Amino acid sequence: MQLSYDGQLLTTSLIITYRGESIRIDDVIVDTGSSHTVICPDILETIGVTYENGDEIYEAYGIGGSVPFYTKVMDEIKIDTFSIQDFELDVGMLPKGHNGLLGLDVLKQYRFIIDIDKLELYPSSPSTL
Repeated sequence: MQLSYDGQLLTTSLIITYRGESIRIDDVIVDTGSSHTVICPDILETIGVTYENGDEIYEAYGIGGSVPFYTKVMDEIKIDTFSIQDFELDVGMLPKGHNGLLGLDVLKQYRFIIDIDKLELYPSSPSTL
């Protein structure tokens, strides 16, 4: 899959499905410094992802400080043609203008290769799991 580079960040697109509803999310930062994949709650609300009583709240720490988040299991996450079923995704606020972070929970576990020269992201394993 082709990556975008704005002079500072590498970004990609994801398609997320939750309870049968899907959304394409553009401008997701490919973030090897993030341990988890995180998507902004405002975007996910459009397909019915919301905080529910009983959802545990966690704290994420980074260079900018800490932010609360909760997790939800998505039916599917697609990165181009690569598909991950029943994936636990973090839902939390990100700095303004950022829709999400594609973190090491996907990049490392599914052995994605980031080709900086060609600006491509691709898995080294089969296209579906």
